[in-house]
Amino acid sequence: MESFLIDNKKISPLQFGLLVVIFTIGSSILLTPSGLANIAKQDAWVASLFGIGLSIIVIIIFSILARRYPCKTFVEYCEIILGKWLGKIIAVSFVYFCFFGASSLLFDMGNFMITQIMPETPIEILNIVFALVILYGLRLGIEVIARTAEIFFPWISLLLLLLVIAVIPQIELTNIQPVFEADLKTVTHGAIVYASTAGMPCVVFTILIPLLNKQKKIGRTFVTANILGGIVITVITFTSIGVLGPDTTSRVTFPSYVLAKKISLADVLERIEVIVAIIWFITLYFKIILYFYASMIGTAQILGLTDYRPFLFPFVLLLVTHSLIMYPNTIYEAEFNNSVWVAFALTIGFLLPILLLVISILRKKMKAILK
Repeated sequence: MESFLIDNKKISPLQFGLLVVIFTIGSSILLTPSGLANIAKQDAWVASLFGIGLSIIVIIIFSILARRYPCKTFVEYCEIILGKWLGKIIAVSFVYFCFFGASSLLFDMGNFMITQIMPETPIEILNIVFALVILYGLRLGIEVIARTAEIFFPWISLLLLLLVIAVIPQIELTNIQPVFEADLKTVTHGAIVYASTAGMPCVVFTILIPLLNKQKKIGRTFVTANILGGIVITVITFTSIGVLGPDTTSRVTFPSYVLAKKISLADVLERIEVIVAIIWFITLYFKIILYFYASMIGTAQILGLTDYRPFLFPFVLLLVTHSLIMYPNTIYEAEFNNSVWVAFALTIGFLLPILLLVISILRKKMKAILK
């Protein structure tokens, strides 16, 4: 197992950082503003800032675990700290968390396409096509995925900059007033919801850390990249509320896409919402593939296999099937994401790592005392 995960170190710290930024932006750029506005209204961007702070704490915990167990993955943390069998049982929940995250995002992609761009196309076809692209990427390996992130990142940055600059003239400051009206409980709730999509899911990167060709200062890279992604989400949330208002932002499913429809520069540059769609497709692809890659590696380690590729195609079929049956409608999805998913992410991406870290520290102290 170690030869598969450790001897083939092919990811540079820069590639790792870019993947973290893209993963953090991921689905959040299109979905998070609506959820935060529903909770904190015009103070949604404030909740996002608090969410960045919470995410930093989460990332630091991941980094400490990685430093204590170099060249090991999250699944291996569980087995080392909790014992072989209990560790494997706990690791299954981590694998399902990653698989569920990939399925949910695949559903979001299909739902976006049939509601905004291609309403007459069956969602089944769209999900299958997107899943085949994911399958192709995973067959090529994580090194190719990381290099692809390097190629696409400048374009993502350029398109995001163009979007923000284009909508700045339409921001109405009255839409974000009064500032800090939401109480601490509401802002904290919003921060947790934010972290459940942009911070805690970064636990998937504990699978990639052993593949780095340089392990030094990985914690700093991890934290910085997540902050950069969080700043993008905060800016998009702020502009969505500033242009659309908190009520409209909270009601629409894809506020940043609606925001892009408002762009009009000298009656020449109009209806360029495709920019948001392109950004979202690219970032969503990387987020799904990293979720799915983590679930594949985790499954391989639990079963004691040396390669995930033999069962990649059956798992892709499961991914598509799961994405089609997991949510009966978008209303159910919204309720699920604001309650069940938050609890799920809080458990796997925050409480479980803390538990592992505490037990690890206690075991080390016990061994020192017994000596």
